[in-house]
Amino acid sequence: MRRQRGFTLLELLAAAALFSVLGVLLFQMVRSAMDVWSTGERNRELSDRANAAFELLAADLRDGWAGSAGAGVPAALLCTWLPEDDDRDGEADRRRPLLRFTRLCHEQSTLEWLARAGDTAGGQDSVTGLAPRDPSGLRPTGGLAESLYTLASRKDAPLPALMRAVRMPAGGERSLLDPSLAEQKDRLLADAVPAADDVLFFGVQFWGPGTTGWDAGGGAFTAWDSTRGLIPPGDPDFPFGVGPASWTDSSDDIWPRLVRLTLVLDRAQGAASAGSLAEPVGAEAKVITVADGGFLRDEEAPDHVLIDDEWLQVTGIDGRTLQVQRGARGTVPAVHVDGARVRTGRTFRRVLALQAGRQLLVDGGTR
Repeated sequence: MRRQRGFTLLELLAAAALFSVLGVLLFQMVRSAMDVWSTGERNRELSDRANAAFELLAADLRDGWAGSAGAGVPAALLCTWLPEDDDRDGEADRRRPLLRFTRLCHEQSTLEWLARAGDTAGGQDSVTGLAPRDPSGLRPTGGLAESLYTLASRKDAPLPALMRAVRMPAGGERSLLDPSLAEQKDRLLADAVPAADDVLFFGVQFWGPGTTGWDAGGGAFTAWDSTRGLIPPGDPDFPFGVGPASWTDSSDDIWPRLVRLTLVLDRAQGAASAGSLAEPVGAEAKVITVADGGFLRDEEAPDHVLIDDEWLQVTGIDGRTLQVQRGARGTVPAVHVDGARVRTGRTFRRVLALQAGRQLLVDGGTR
C-alpha cells in the first residue's frame, strides 16, 4: 500500500506567500478601479453643478437687451467690482465681480402666473423672485427683466455661493441697475437665491476692442459698462468710460461680442482637494512649500491655488514647491501662517456670444 505524501511546511509557507501577493495585487486593482469610479462621480457631480449655473447665466445673457427708441427703460450691461474688507482695516482684502444687466423676460413664456402679471388694474408690486405670486397685484413686466449675479459669503455655509437675483419689470425704483446698489449691502442680495454652492471663484471676462485672446496678454476686459457712464474714464479694467453724463445717453452705448464665465468649485468630499503650508509665507514671497503635495497631483496640475482669501497663480511646480504670482483674481497679497489651508478647486469655463449691442472700434467709432 502506497503512502500518500502531504505538503511540507516549506511548501505551505510558499503557497501562503503566493496567495498573499495575489491578494494584495487584487486589492490594489480593486482600489484603483474604485478610485477611478469615485473620481468620475466627483467630476460628474461638479460638472452638473457648474452646468446648471452656466445654463442660468447663458439663458439670461443671451436674452440681453440693448434698448430701443422710445422704450423709456434703461438698457445696460454692467460688470463692476464689489470690494470686501473682512478685517475692516479700511482696505479691501479682495474684490468680486458684480454682474447685472437688462434682458428680455424669458420666464414669462413658461410661468403662467407671470404671464398674467398686470392683468388687473392697480397692481403695483414688482417681481423680485420667481416663486408663484398673485398676478393681480403685480405690475406688467413689459417683456423686460433685470438679472444680477455675484459671489457672496453666507452665514449658514463655510464657502461662498454664486447668488442670482431677478427683478421685473426693468427700471424704476429699486432697480438692480442702480449705480449706488453696490454700496447698499442690505439691498444687494435681497431676494437673491444660490445658483451654485461651494464656489471658490467666479470670474467674468469680456471680448472688446483689440482683444486677441482670453489669456493675460490677450487684452480681455475684466469689467464692462455698456452705458460708459458708471466706470470713470481711464479705469484700467475698462478704459472706455466718458463720465456720468453718458449714463442716460444711449447713443454711445457699447456691448461686448463675447463673454467668458469662469467658475471654480470646491471639490467633493473624498478628493485630495486641499493641502497646507509647510512654512509661513510673506506678502512678497514668490515661492511656497506645501506639507504634502498629493492634492497637487489629483487629476490635473492647478493653474491657481487659494490660501486663506488670496489667490496665487501657479507658474511652476517642483514636488512640494510652487512658483507663484501673488494677488491673482482680484485678491491682495497677504501674510500666511504655517499650516494655512491651500485649496485648488475644479475650474469650469464657458464662452457666450451676445446677440445685442454695438462695439466700440479701436479708433473710437461705433458699429
